[in-house]
Amino acid sequence: MKLIKKIRKFIKPEDKSSSEVILRYNEKKQLKDKVVLITGAGKGIGRAIAKCFADQGAKIFLNSRTLSDLENLKNEIKNLGGDSHHFVGDITNNDVVKKMFDELKSHYGKLDICINSAGTAKFGSIENFSKNEFQKIIDINLSAVYSCIQESVKLMKMNGDQGKIITIGSVASHWSERGGDGSYTASKFGVHGMTESIARQLHGTGSKISVSLLCPGVVDTPLTNKNKDSNPDWLRPETVAESALHIATAPSNVNIFNLTIFGTEDKPFGK
Repeated sequence: MKLIKKIRKFIKPEDKSSSEVILRYNEKKQLKDKVVLITGAGKGIGRAIAKCFADQGAKIFLNSRTLSDLENLKNEIKNLGGDSHHFVGDITNNDVVKKMFDELKSHYGKLDICINSAGTAKFGSIENFSKNEFQKIIDINLSAVYSCIQESVKLMKMNGDQGKIITIGSVASHWSERGGDGSYTASKFGVHGMTESIARQLHGTGSKISVSLLCPGVVDTPLTNKNKDSNPDWLRPETVAESALHIATAPSNVNIFNLTIFGTEDKPFGK
């Protein structure tokens, strides 16, 4: 805090943007009293972001399909001294999404940050990959994200037309790094295009709702590592959470639109 006070002496009162940039790297509670919705919060990346953001002072609205995962996470956040509320529901159902946002508004009254972290993956060959599996991947990785962004924008416009919407994409949002059925890559390419289109609608209109894409390489999560094997070269969920925090704490007039991260041993450009 002494360092922060010294820095403030050298910042002109009107130079707010410089102040925000400097202070967000020094203050502990960077998200104090911010309300954050996190889908897919029960495991992996969503869980790591929930704990990271709660530790930074945010109030976390947790979503997952599994009650036990959310209850365990809620207890961990409570032990951190944090505030959270959970909502169990399948966000591929648009009626469930609307109900979730109604409960969010009723409980916290606003939304500052939305993290679209719910997702799934399955891979196979184009010859035998079922259309039902393809549709499941599109439903959770793309359609559900669309519904959550739509409802987030509506709620954020009621809160001063400001906020951060961060969707977890993938290196597969940029490169088709593996052959196969193409369903996962299609969903993540779709998220990239959708995010860019929505950002083009909002930016330059006076709105301060930023729409961003965070694209990690291989991350060590229950989805990618069901057997809990040792993968020291893979990204940790906590690393992705720190990147999400970087986006979330950018000045209100800044959009870190596309942040792509991967391990130095990863080869996302093709093997």
